[in-house]
Amino acid sequence: MRRRRNPYSCIEKVRGSRQEALALILITVAIGLLMGLLTDGLAAWLREALLPLWWGILLGLSGLAVVVLTVVATQRFFGRAESQRLRIDIWLPYHFPKSGAATIEQETPYRPPRTARRVFMRRYRAGTPELTRLVKAYGDVRTAGQDFRKLIAEDHMALTQCLALYALHRYGNESIGSEVVYKWGDVSLQSTPVSMDGLPAPLRDNAFLRADQRPDQWRLLLPQNTKLEATELGWTIRHRRYGRVAIRWLPELLVAGRNTVPYHALTRYLRLPDGSRIHVIGSRFEARAYLRRTLLPASEPFHEWATGLLARLEEVLDFGYHIATRPDHIIRGLEWKIGWVPDGTCIVEMLQAIEGRLEQLEMAAARASVHKTGEEAAADLAG
Repeated sequence: MRRRRNPYSCIEKVRGSRQEALALILITVAIGLLMGLLTDGLAAWLREALLPLWWGILLGLSGLAVVVLTVVATQRFFGRAESQRLRIDIWLPYHFPKSGAATIEQETPYRPPRTARRVFMRRYRAGTPELTRLVKAYGDVRTAGQDFRKLIAEDHMALTQCLALYALHRYGNESIGSEVVYKWGDVSLQSTPVSMDGLPAPLRDNAFLRADQRPDQWRLLLPQNTKLEATELGWTIRHRRYGRVAIRWLPELLVAGRNTVPYHALTRYLRLPDGSRIHVIGSRFEARAYLRRTLLPASEPFHEWATGLLARLEEVLDFGYHIATRPDHIIRGLEWKIGWVPDGTCIVEMLQAIEGRLEQLEMAAARASVHKTGEEAAADLAG
């Protein structure tokens, strides 16, 4: 569910800091002027008292140092900001049917498994050596009684990073790309396209991305003057002047037990055949926006984009956000799924009315069938 208000935005706090910083600068300038007058007077007195001139120079430099330190302190304490720390949990249900295939189940309202299934199936196509090796390795793990996480750890990390990259790709199109006029995330920034081969090595070589997209056509839109840096467990989108977005991937994987919320939510619509196995695996990454030069109004567009990215990642990927907003999805979907419920009635009454109409249609069809049969019998007798 998309939010019109970004909970990670720091713009209001930054604007308040600007006012405080301006007041501090004005006060400091006033104090500096007063200290300058005092210094001049003191220097004149020292000259008359035949003391060394360098005492007056020292006092003047002290006043200048006060002004410089005030400016530095203003920039240090009012010119930076940090967003809230974002924690995102991604859960995927890996299914190994009895037939020896491997897939990710998608019968769930939670969005990531649906995209992950397509990407996973293109990476491990039926009849390919890659799928054969995966299924064989899974059989060996089961036979040896080993932890499934050891088998799937590398693929799960690559797959979830591919999902996060797709969320960034979509957000770029909707905030600074061709689709911006249709969305609420418009940011007044120019975009820079990045090709698949132009990505940092860990992302450029992602096997799931390569299997799902065409390298010569795929483009990622980033704001101008930004650079995407990546390691195996960390991403940074760094602006040349105004800050960065840092994403840190946690290497530990979790397994959802049968009585947990993730397992129930991702498997309750499944009808698994006998002998098949399903493993619900979860991972987490953290993200935060570090904003610089916030006293400059020119920094606001990138700051809005950076914090908007955090909100979008949470909306698209986070399982906790999905669970928290699921009741709202259900309520909003009632009208078009079951029809408008008039005031003073309830869903049970509507279902009973629908059942009654179905029975009437069934009885009318039966009477028509009997009448038609009678006509056919009369025609036979007349013949």
